[in-house]
Amino acid sequence: MQNKMFSVALALVLQLPFQCTWAAKEDAIVIYPAITNGNVVTIEGRVIERKDRPEPTITDRRRDNLSRNTDLMTNDERKHYPITVKLGTREWPLTTDQEGYFRIDADRIDELAPGWYDVTAQTAQGNGTGSLLVVPITNSQGLISDIDDTVQITEVNNKTRMMTNTFMLNPLQRKVVPGIVPFYRQLAKTNPQPDLSPIVYLSASPRQLHTNIDLFLKHNEFPRGVLITKRVADDSSTEPITDQIAYKTAKIENILAQLPGIRFTLVGDDGEHDPEIYAAIQQRFPERVATIWIRQVNPDPKRARIDGEGILNDELARYLSTP
Repeated sequence: MQNKMFSVALALVLQLPFQCTWAAKEDAIVIYPAITNGNVVTIEGRVIERKDRPEPTITDRRRDNLSRNTDLMTNDERKHYPITVKLGTREWPLTTDQEGYFRIDADRIDELAPGWYDVTAQTAQGNGTGSLLVVPITNSQGLISDIDDTVQITEVNNKTRMMTNTFMLNPLQRKVVPGIVPFYRQLAKTNPQPDLSPIVYLSASPRQLHTNIDLFLKHNEFPRGVLITKRVADDSSTEPITDQIAYKTAKIENILAQLPGIRFTLVGDDGEHDPEIYAAIQQRFPERVATIWIRQVNPDPKRARIDGEGILNDELARYLSTP
């Protein structure tokens, strides 16, 4: 479904009956958030040509949203481009790849005290800032959450509504699933240091929409965490576009490897494959999965349920009914 959304978005870019007038200038550097509770962490980012887009507002028209959102899907990447990345007193001179991406596998992270850190990057024509969470050893409870129809209402089972929600609305106008924010805050409070909880928001949307999803999470005051989106590229480095099971399974396996000793609550919906993915992960790593919560959104009454899954709808209703 996400692949169809991406394809339609590209078609919309080519068919827009109007032109964007935002001038391109300098470099835009995106640094994707990173997380670790060990000695090694991977820091990734991308350098593209900056565009002066107007910031979204709650009163924006759908036409303006469509123009801005589809414009996000096309980027002029900075290929083989020099960049310097810094974390505290450490720095790495790098060169971007064919798609403008860069990657650092940093070690000795255990020298850093637990907390949130700024990761900065600079080129000859721009700079950017990202974040790194070093999880304290005392925080042993984590959360891995899907985005679409789990925390953000997208309606993936209805193509027209899905496209409208994704491209006709901006992040400030998108609807949040009622009750999900206090539910996640309560999960974070199971740790001694809730603000440093290992929370991962895992999306199958392309990285071109990363800033939109991040703004949605911040606007609705979700607990601070690490947002993972899909690398969609024109070369072999692209992550699985149509196989969401392979994509999410690999990402969750990587999270478990990066954060040893943490037990995760897995939260998703039954609109696509979250129940089956989570069940398989729980079967393979039973000691690492605390609970599975599934929001029921699939209109098919015969949609199978996995053994032991909690019905998120019922749990959120309890939060909504409690003062």
